[in-house]
Amino acid sequence: MKKNVSIDKELLTVYPEIRLGLLNFHANVREPNEQFWAYMNTEVLPSVQSAIEGKEWSEIPGIRGSRLAYKAFGRNPGRYRVSSEALVRRVRRGDELYHVNSVVDVNNLISVKSGLSVGSYDISQIHGDVVFRKAMHGEGYSGIGKGFLDMENMLVLADDEGIFGSSMSDSTRAMVTDAAKDILVVIYCFENDIDLEALLNESRLAFERYALATDVETGMV
Repeated sequence: MKKNVSIDKELLTVYPEIRLGLLNFHANVREPNEQFWAYMNTEVLPSVQSAIEGKEWSEIPGIRGSRLAYKAFGRNPGRYRVSSEALVRRVRRGDELYHVNSVVDVNNLISVKSGLSVGSYDISQIHGDVVFRKAMHGEGYSGIGKGFLDMENMLVLADDEGIFGSSMSDSTRAMVTDAAKDILVVIYCFENDIDLEALLNESRLAFERYALATDVETGMV
């Protein structure tokens, strides 16, 4: 049940370096994987901590471009942090990352390693085609663990029923729970220098290994 995703061309006139990496796949969502967390805690997180040591947030690849995009569309990146920056801040402090489920945990692995925000969505809760656009005045949604979020001027994913995701925080409507079977993953990229194709290939392998994803299709817009 693959979803068509497009970018509103008006966004590119304001900030041309917008790309989305896409993965569509089937998975039986499970409890967090012990093998996965051993890999995260012994290899990934120490490597990320070393790579970001002494750097300003505006110097970290992935986070850098996201912050510039937020500024271009009139949102303060210091107040409205991209989800990747929030995760990497936890890594810098030495805080444990959230253990959610097999899909969301791999989602966060990709985000921490790349510096890019990554969203995973239950396709059964997405209705019609998906457009990446700017949220209008009064648009918002219930964020995961955050209550209602005013998303005006944020770059958001929208379907026939309205907005449901962004690089800052996702909605409860399309979040991946144990009931999800078909998944859409969106990698939000705001830097031309990032090799998005290579990241998509790495992401596919991670979802196949740790979330037991099948029928994986990847693409870029």
